[in-house]
Amino acid sequence: MQDATEGPLQIDGATLEGGGQVIRTSLSLAFLQPSRPLRLHSIRAGRPKPGLANQHLVGARLAAALSGRALTGDDKGSTELVAAAHEERPLPPSLEAAAETAGAVTLMLQAALPPLLFCAPGRQLLLRGGTDVNFSPPAAHSALVLAPLLARMGVCLDTRVAARGFNDGGPLGQVTVTACCETPLPPLTLTERGKPTSLRAFVAASDAAACRLLAEALQRALSAAAALRGVEVAVEVDAPPPAAEEC
Repeated sequence: MQDATEGPLQIDGATLEGGGQVIRTSLSLAFLQPSRPLRLHSIRAGRPKPGLANQHLVGARLAAALSGRALTGDDKGSTELVAAAHEERPLPPSLEAAAETAGAVTLMLQAALPPLLFCAPGRQLLLRGGTDVNFSPPAAHSALVLAPLLARMGVCLDTRVAARGFNDGGPLGQVTVTACCETPLPPLTLTERGKPTSLRAFVAASDAAACRLLAEALQRALSAAAALRGVEVAVEVDAPPPAAEEC
């Protein structure tokens, strides 16, 4: 990030891997400089298809709405995006972001969470897209990994899956999000590894039979590992009802 005395903050979208993370991080943290416009250029220059894809647009628009910024250049395929300086704008109690495809709702959440906490507290997010898709954290990661870590910093993050969406061309998933926090945030201190006390796994699939087989295999593998450490194992399953012929 280049912080000039005047003019917009300049973000080179080709930085490092040159992917969508540059977009999400820049817009999610832009609230820290509310009086400065933000210009992203060379967006996703490191990708085979440069420019904004649908899921990046959805996350960018949501983050901008939460932080009170107007966007220009927010078009599919655009390689430059400008977010105006912050302006006070009324926000509804609930905001919705919907991907046209199975774009990962967890990546939308990455872009939206900081401004949700610090610019629009008390709002609810309704995210539609992929809950369990390739190359992205699954929805269970937000509940089982991210939320417990943030809780150590005084952040309460609640994510609830109303419907699941996969990379199979089926219907989009749906997740509701609420979040609040203490201010200022206490630091996160992780200096000790600690001893494992339990093993918890989560299995989700669009096919009931496949989900059952995965859960059984995971239960066997984890039970063998847990026996060596003397800890408990729990495997949760979220699968559609079995087909009639399977009943």
